[in-house]
Amino acid sequence: MELLEMAKESAAVGEVRGRGLMLGIEFVGPGREPDPEAALRLLEACRERGLLVGKGGLRANTIRVSPPLIVTREAAEEAAGILEEALAEVGSREKVG
Repeated sequence: MELLEMAKESAAVGEVRGRGLMLGIEFVGPGREPDPEAALRLLEACRERGLLVGKGGLRANTIRVSPPLIVTREAAEEAAGILEEALAEVGSREKVG
């Protein structure tokens, strides 16, 4: 499944936005309130897999993805795979816990 499709289908993701190579993934709780803890879990899951992403947003519930302009296709595909794995991990925790 494509990363953006997976993010849009996740109950933990409120919105995916961006332009060009810059992407923001906003995390929300069951009542659609900001969920900074879910964003932190995704950030840590990415870091454990070797991908560094940023966290931001007014309520610290948005993950920022901003690869360098010289990123290769292979590196971008690897990063997308890591994000998919991390999102699946965070999404499964949201449903269970």
